[in-house]
Amino acid sequence: MSHDLVSELVIEQRADLLIITELNKYFVARSGWMVDTNGDVAIMDVSGRIAWRLTSRSGGMLAVELDSTLAIGAYVSPNCDIHEFTRRLDIIQGVVNNARKKVIILGDFNSKAIAAGSAYTNRRGKILTDMMGAISCHCVMRREDTRQSWT
Repeated sequence: MSHDLVSELVIEQRADLLIITELNKYFVARSGWMVDTNGDVAIMDVSGRIAWRLTSRSGGMLAVELDSTLAIGAYVSPNCDIHEFTRRLDIIQGVVNNARKKVIILGDFNSKAIAAGSAYTNRRGKILTDMMGAISCHCVMRREDTRQSWT
C-alpha cells in the first residue's frame, strides 16, 4: 500500500526521479527500475524528462548522474555489524570523493545522530557523522527516525 501512495505522490509532485529503500521487490520488478545488488535500493526515472545514467552500484547503494547532480540512494540494514556498516559508508565516501558534481545522498542508515535530529548519537551515528564531515556534507532533512538526507 505504501508504494501505491508513493506512486500517487510522484504524480502530484511531478517528480522526475524516485529513489526508494527497503523496497517491495514485486513493486520494482516492473521495467524501468535500477536496483542495487542486494535489492535494498531502487531508482527510477518516473517522468522521462531527465537524462541520467548509472555510475555505481553495490550492496545497499546506487549512484546515478544527472545533469548537475550525483544522486546516491543508500540503505544499511540494522542487522549489519559495525564493520559492514563502516565498509558500506567507505564505498559511499569513495563515490562522493570521485564525483565532480553536487552530491545528494538519500537513504536509511539505521543510525541515530543529533546532527540528523535524533535525541542522541549512537555508534553508527558517530561513524556516519564523521564520514559526512570528511566529505563536507550536511543533513538537510532532519528526522526523528533513522532516515536522513545529506548533501
